[in-house]
Amino acid sequence: MNKEAPFYVLSAIALISIVMAGQAGLLLMETQKINKFIGSDFTQGEDIPSHLKAQFSQAFNDAKQGENRKALERFLKVTNTNDKELEAVAYYNRANIYLKLAQRAGENDSRLSYIALAKQDYRNSLLLDSSNWNARFNLEVALLMVPEEPVQKSEFKKVISQRKDVRIVGFKVDLP
Repeated sequence: MNKEAPFYVLSAIALISIVMAGQAGLLLMETQKINKFIGSDFTQGEDIPSHLKAQFSQAFNDAKQGENRKALERFLKVTNTNDKELEAVAYYNRANIYLKLAQRAGENDSRLSYIALAKQDYRNSLLLDSSNWNARFNLEVALLMVPEEPVQKSEFKKVISQRKDVRIVGFKVDLP
């Protein structure tokens, strides 16, 4: 048996360990940078990381400061992901922005558009997270603002107007 073989194996394992530790260190630094950004007071000159949670945090701050267009654009970026939990919350926050815009719009046509968008986003949020009771409540508020009437199609009237007789046949089995 070759005595140098264990040395090469140990060297390869040590090299792989060093590379993996370096990757973990870089990931940790990136995570700390994102967490620092999320916890900051969002100064305007600060670069926004491309991480989804940082984008969501900035969008939430934009909405809080009244910059609704920027907030809607950032929430849209977050909704085009595979993170279902974050996506559901982003839809919920977008719908809240639309509902506030509808309340400010008064009694004009844009109010109806905003409410329709809010209803759709609340429904999308509930499709992703059906346990979000705030989204359910706000959807009800939007439905009270502009109720939806069911659309009746003529083909359904035909089916309903036809009478069908159903005969139920039963039997009794005597068991010992």
